[in-house]
Amino acid sequence: MFRPALALLLLAFVGPLAGQAPPPLKDVVERFDAAQAQAQTLQCPFTLTLRRALLKTPSVTKGTMYLQGSDFAHFAFQPPEDLILHLTPKALISYSPEAREGELMKIGIIKNSDRKFLGLGQKLSYLSDYFQISLSEAKDSPNTWFLALAPRTLSLRKRMQALNLWVDKETWLPRQIQWIERSGDSWFLELGPLRINQALPAGVTGFKLPEGVPLRSEFSFFATRKK
Repeated sequence: MFRPALALLLLAFVGPLAGQAPPPLKDVVERFDAAQAQAQTLQCPFTLTLRRALLKTPSVTKGTMYLQGSDFAHFAFQPPEDLILHLTPKALISYSPEAREGELMKIGIIKNSDRKFLGLGQKLSYLSDYFQISLSEAKDSPNTWFLALAPRTLSLRKRMQALNLWVDKETWLPRQIQWIERSGDSWFLELGPLRINQALPAGVTGFKLPEGVPLRSEFSFFATRKK
């Protein structure tokens, strides 16, 4: 699916002062990619805001995100949300512990391949093959650069409108990530304080669905539906 490092890794560069013109995009790509290469593990609290085109009110959930190199990204949602998302380069798994139900989306070279483009761990140098990247100073998030990624290919444009990243000027770590579907549905991920290269819980690194839990071949997390 993607190399889940979420590009959230520390790099000791001092960013430009507020008000300065953006640096060359090439420099940003190099620093962003170098930062992502530094971490083996990462964990942080998150806030996820989902806006559905068919619904007036967005849903806001919180939890903890765990990343291990290019192996997986793991989202453990806080109650009352009954949800765990476990994402690997080849599959997306959602699991509801209380309901004891699961869903699976396999990631192939063609089928569901656009789900690799969630801003979670790909290098900007890699994404630039598939997206046109523009750089500006963020107006709504102080001391950050705003990277707007517009799909280049027709196949991507059929599924998504944009991928947006907010990158801290001083640490070169993403603070926020947003992906917008063609339908208008959007997912806005805000990241809290990061803990880098520390041991992850055993239940995360060894995540497995309990025996007997059925896995439906769908992934309603991305579905547009009325409540």
